[in-house]
Amino acid sequence: MLVTSITSMVVGIFSGCSKEGAEAKKVNVTAMTAALKSGDKDTRINACVELASAGPRAKPAVQALVPLLKDTEPDVRRLAAYALGEIGPESKAAVPMLKELLNDPDRQVVMQVLNSLRNIDPKSFSNMQTVNVSGPPQ
Repeated sequence: MLVTSITSMVVGIFSGCSKEGAEAKKVNVTAMTAALKSGDKDTRINACVELASAGPRAKPAVQALVPLLKDTEPDVRRLAAYALGEIGPESKAAVPMLKELLNDPDRQVVMQVLNSLRNIDPKSFSNMQTVNVSGPPQ
């Protein structure tokens, strides 16, 4: 499912906005929000990817995504941050938690957090101090 989701996202990027809008409409935000609470890492990952593809329509999932920013799995933290960034300004409530992740030991998480912060609040992002992202990926 993750490979299919990633493939769909890549195809959507190269085929234009009409495909992206169609993908967003296909996502069952309620079901994916519930899946975020799964004990299975892959289920949480897939739910984050699906919610990201829904974009701003996934706003109801913001409060369920925030706890995943503290998940023990770096991929889950990174993809939760990605989903919040794709939701955009509608996920502004998550900015304080995202900023805490700027100290994450995994540089891929930190890079995604920076991108997400830029998508959520570009003005606030431009006022941030320099962040060290030289740590190893976990």
